[in-house]
Amino acid sequence: MQLVRFHAANRDRIGVIEDDVVRDVTSAFDSFRDALANPDDADTVDDGSFETDQITYLPPTTDTNTIFCAALNYEAHAEESDIAVPDWPLVFLKLPRTLVGQHESISYHTRVTEEIDYEAELAAVIGEEARHVSTEEALEYVAGYTILNDTSARDLQLGLEMDGDRLLDWFSGKTQDRTTPMGPHVVVNEIDDPQDLDIASRVNGETLQDDNTGMMIRSVADLVSFVSSRVTLQPGDIIATGTPEGVGTFQDIQLYPDDTVEIEIEGIGTLVNTVEEAEN
Repeated sequence: MQLVRFHAANRDRIGVIEDDVVRDVTSAFDSFRDALANPDDADTVDDGSFETDQITYLPPTTDTNTIFCAALNYEAHAEESDIAVPDWPLVFLKLPRTLVGQHESISYHTRVTEEIDYEAELAAVIGEEARHVSTEEALEYVAGYTILNDTSARDLQLGLEMDGDRLLDWFSGKTQDRTTPMGPHVVVNEIDDPQDLDIASRVNGETLQDDNTGMMIRSVADLVSFVSSRVTLQPGDIIATGTPEGVGTFQDIQLYPDDTVEIEIEGIGTLVNTVEEAEN
């Protein structure tokens, strides 16, 4: 099942994508969080349908959810970053206001940054409240999987120093408005093993990252378990699982207005967005 949040006919809706048509199942659920917790209820209704080119995709989460992002979770990426792999998962947060959906613009805030970068990531979408869950049971709390492009303002993230030591400014580099694409949908009950998916990024058609999720240092289950040991996970929360090597900043590559970025993950699809200079 491909579960999607979308806007059409003057309202936000919940749908299931079937053969390039979105079946509207909004009336089956109280909210998108409810849909993630009870996806089988989508089979009970048909509120009409829309062609996929008639809809505006929305990020497949809610404004009340949290986006947890794992850093340095592929060893080759840690090596290219010249940062040691941490003793436990290094997790930072993104705000819901940073997210955009499929085909929406990535905002390039040139007023404060001169270097933005792409990062292909598999994202687990939580379907059931989870607290102190073990690695062995962690995937039982995952509703499905989507794609996240963890864009970064690299000059801000990597440019902070104190007494000669480089500091990582996660806030400035990662949380600007409308910079982080996610979607197009949540794939539910279709991925048996999230640790065996090809993952790639392309900029203007050129492949820049090409790897497999099996190369993660900590698995999806490890990350879900870890985050649940720190906070209670809620349906709709997102855990982005880190990016492989090949990000732009270590290849002297950066994004510019009108660049098209594609993130493709096996079994999920392709997330496509174009960079646009922010008005402010």
